[in-house]
Amino acid sequence: MATRKKKTTAPAELIAEIKEWAQSNHCENDALVTSLIEDLETGQDLDAWASLASFEILPPVEYRAGDKQVRLTNLIAISRNILVFVPVALTWIAVSKATTAFEKYTTANPNAVVNFLEFWQNGYGILSKDWTIGHIALLDGAIIGVVIALSMAVSVLEIRHKQAMRKIVPALDNRRLALGVKIFKYLHTQKSATPEVVNANVAASIRNLLATSKEMAKTSKELAKDVKKFGKEK
Repeated sequence: MATRKKKTTAPAELIAEIKEWAQSNHCENDALVTSLIEDLETGQDLDAWASLASFEILPPVEYRAGDKQVRLTNLIAISRNILVFVPVALTWIAVSKATTAFEKYTTANPNAVVNFLEFWQNGYGILSKDWTIGHIALLDGAIIGVVIALSMAVSVLEIRHKQAMRKIVPALDNRRLALGVKIFKYLHTQKSATPEVVNANVAASIRNLLATSKEMAKTSKELAKDVKKFGKEK
């Protein structure tokens, strides 16, 4: 027949470590974690918790700090992809403005000998300087430069994110593993005295006794040798 242990609260250090781990990994509201902390503080149902795998109680951790970097990278990539089409759109708008102004110029000056590119560059007082071919080319070049810079930024951020994932994620997993081991060791002492637990404890005790017996036998042999050697020297 199974017997229940007297209720005991878990060590304050263990509870504080679980709370700190849960807060730092944004899982302080996880149902299993909150229930575990509550029962550890009150000593309730610890034998039931001991029947579960500690690593299933603690939720998998995620590299939340990396999410901000991913969002920033995606935002920059979207801006770059949009800017790629700006020079094309700007150039065609300028062509439209220049064509309309050139038509007005040729209508007002039918005998003038001016080609379209020359008119687009000079404007002749009809086309605004903001839409001349030189100004538009300068703007297009500047935008293309920004696109190149954004592309480099995206590549650098992606590389940094991958490096951080390779370094930080294993560290987070190791910390979760270490905490799971501490929880397992404590909960193991809170198991009810079922036949399976008793048999496991007895087997462990027997192994310890056998190891101790071997050490004692070895020590006895060494002591006998020392005594025999001491007798001969005397």
